[in-house]
Amino acid sequence: MPVAAVPAAGAVPLSPVPTGKQPMKGGSVPLRPYPMKPGRSSRLAGAAAGLSVLLLLTGCGTGGGGSEEASESAAADPAGTAAPSQDAEEVEASIDSGYPLNAVGDHPVVTMFTDYECPACQSAHALVEEAAQSLDGEVTVMVKNYPLPMHDNAVPAARAVEAAAMQGRAVEYADHLYENPGEWIDLSGAELDDYFRDIADDQGLETGRFAADLSSGAVAAIVDGHAGQAAELGLPGTPSFVTGDQTIDLDGVRTADDLAGAFRDAAEEAGDDALIPSGGTAAPTAPAQEAGS
Repeated sequence: MPVAAVPAAGAVPLSPVPTGKQPMKGGSVPLRPYPMKPGRSSRLAGAAAGLSVLLLLTGCGTGGGGSEEASESAAADPAGTAAPSQDAEEVEASIDSGYPLNAVGDHPVVTMFTDYECPACQSAHALVEEAAQSLDGEVTVMVKNYPLPMHDNAVPAARAVEAAAMQGRAVEYADHLYENPGEWIDLSGAELDDYFRDIADDQGLETGRFAADLSSGAVAAIVDGHAGQAAELGLPGTPSFVTGDQTIDLDGVRTADDLAGAFRDAAEEAGDDALIPSGGTAAPTAPAQEAGS
């Protein structure tokens, strides 16, 4: 993905944090809709004002592998003996689809591959959500996981978001992680798992169900499946935005309107290839039922 020129204050270059992996050929993917909550627009607009912090990220390297203790804390049951709250068909749909930032329908799809511990993703998420809102009913913006190896808690965080997604609450849960990294990036083991469960409780999720999903092989498979798709697509890092099997050129993007325009143009250029989210193979799916609904 091309690196944008240095923007004015308040603007944002969405250049990905690199992975250090060699690009490989890749494929294309589908959808689980998520309704936007009332009152999000003003909060997102305020958050977007601080996005110039991305200018500080140019020195972020690839690093080594993540901490085993941190990664395993959210995968206590890698074999999948803990029963997830979704069946195998729904889990496969989640691997194909990711979770949506706006309405899902018969629209072209842009897929964002993210890492919740990535500072660039943390800074950019409000801008991306604002762009998605403006494209509601026109272009669907999906999110998939691409935890980078230099971020110790990226995998556990991705699994926590997917556990929340099983109760229809991925966006709110992801927002909390993006906006409060200081609360969780230095935790590990049981302390990290307790933090994830506390956030689920604070957000009104069924905590027993969340804990079972967090430690299930199904959630691990969703995160691993997304990461495998990102590798096959040859993505350079996070955040990366893809339609069909083409990475979207964000050179010149400075505002949410610019970003929405880049998504719109890329989807139009991709044609029918954009109708399935990048990395997937199936049609859009229905959303998980929201907790408390």
